[in-house]
Amino acid sequence: MQNKLWRLAAGAMMVAGLAGCSTLTDTVSQTWNKTWSSLGGKAPAESKTPRASVRAGLQPSQESSRWQGLYSLEGETGRFQECTSGQIIPVLAEGDSVLLEQAYLNTRSHVSATMLAEVVGRVQERPVADPVLARQGRKMLALRVERFVALSSKTDCAWP
Repeated sequence: MQNKLWRLAAGAMMVAGLAGCSTLTDTVSQTWNKTWSSLGGKAPAESKTPRASVRAGLQPSQESSRWQGLYSLEGETGRFQECTSGQIIPVLAEGDSVLLEQAYLNTRSHVSATMLAEVVGRVQERPVADPVLARQGRKMLALRVERFVALSSKTDCAWP
């Protein structure tokens, strides 16, 4: 009995330690379910929602579109939170992203300011920056700004 309790405690610590790591969520969940059921507990009911619907929102596209969202700069990487979906994606350092970044740097009120931006561009799928995950075929979405349109000091997604 004591051995099972130690296994349960170790499993709980592992789950707690890895819970914030999005790339391991499925593995941790499966491991936890196996551990819990081997200890005599009942496995949680599987979700009836298909995996594809969880990733609703931005999708890669070959066509350029007009995008509105909140732009911010984290270190040297631009971040764009698209207004419709609320999804945050990095901005690629290509095309007119330099103009967007320069306008942001010249008009922001403080270092961590978020500003409403409008651009023409497309969402592209790229390998993740982590080389281990990239070798596993992991991809991320990123915005390629093809034309900088406008930047507003507003901090929400309502245009004037």
